[in-house]
Amino acid sequence: MKCLLCESTRTTTFEVEKKPARDYFHCEQCDLIFMDPDERLLPEEEKARYDLHQNEDSSGYRQFLAPLIQDIQNYSVMLGKAPPQVKILDYGCGPTAFLSSMLQESSFQPANYDPFYFSDQKPLQTSYDVITSTEVWEHFHHPREEITQLTQILKTFGLLVVMTAGHPGVSLFHDWQYRRDLTHVIFFTEKTMRWIADHFNLDLIKAETPYWIFQKKAADVR
Repeated sequence: MKCLLCESTRTTTFEVEKKPARDYFHCEQCDLIFMDPDERLLPEEEKARYDLHQNEDSSGYRQFLAPLIQDIQNYSVMLGKAPPQVKILDYGCGPTAFLSSMLQESSFQPANYDPFYFSDQKPLQTSYDVITSTEVWEHFHHPREEITQLTQILKTFGLLVVMTAGHPGVSLFHDWQYRRDLTHVIFFTEKTMRWIADHFNLDLIKAETPYWIFQKKAADVR
């Protein structure tokens, strides 16, 4: 089976027998691990699990998101723009759009998009200085197409701010807690993120799992 991201045929399959048991593929080229698409949850099952997620306003969750907020504040200063002037999209914001609410506390005015909860396509028809995508990429069914879409609406030198846990490799994957959520169907490492940067004309400027930040390069006009 071709890799869902880099489309390499150098993929090997492996079975996880520990509950929840599933079959996965590992790409030797970009290091992506992804669940067998035939074993994913149905859309209505996936949505039901998301409805149970509790992104509460707690000190712990705020601390979890704080590094990304700080990076965006620093970028605003670098741009020389006041927060309301920085165009931000929270892609995959979830039902509470909690990251957006934290950004609003710092005077940013983000737009929200989520395929289940904020499904209006209008926010995807403009361009942004910053796109955040926190706890989202592990849910991608079509990562190549979805990342393409994000980079197309990101301004040159804009930031793509991602939060997803890097996988520990095939040998440790079976016992990895993060894969036990069956809505988590795709997993990255720094090697994967560097492949993404090279392929999509980005610089990977932060690689500290689970925090990843890409910056869009100027177009190659050769």
